[in-house]
Amino acid sequence: MKLSTKIATIAATAALVAAPAIGIAAPAQAAPAATSGATLISFKKVDASILKLIKPIAPSKYIMSKFSFPVTGADGDVVTNSGGMKLGMVSYTNPVITINVPKKTAKITMTLDGNSVQVFTAKHFKIKADGVDGVVWQGDLRLTTNKTTVDGMNQALEVEAFTPGMGLGQIRVTIKN
Repeated sequence: MKLSTKIATIAATAALVAAPAIGIAAPAQAAPAATSGATLISFKKVDASILKLIKPIAPSKYIMSKFSFPVTGADGDVVTNSGGMKLGMVSYTNPVITINVPKKTAKITMTLDGNSVQVFTAKHFKIKADGVDGVVWQGDLRLTTNKTTVDGMNQALEVEAFTPGMGLGQIRVTIKN
């Protein structure tokens, strides 16, 4: 075997071996492209009386103290969902999760009267599982710190149930490729 053929063979083998290792070693930068999945919000059971006042908007589902929203897409650091929740006569729809990977946080906005409004935040939001067929993000769910938004939610429920920045439970986003 010629030296040039040997070098080419060694280089090709090294590239094949190194390519998967590079992919594994690289830190996760953002959510992968999604074909399906779900966002699950697990509210603290302490807030059960408040939760009875919140109704799901299809295709969202509400079981016990958990709301689920189907993932409709993921592009970079943005995960889109369908469905929503209704507080009194006010509807919050189509949650969009914007992930800040370096800070391990996320903002969750929803549509209210045609406008995008930040409703929740996630702290300690990071990848809990990363597999061949998808990724799972998880963190602590908090209500927005925007007083106007929180006051609007309380008015819609006709009860002072929420406070800005209130801890609500956990958020888990499963994105399947």
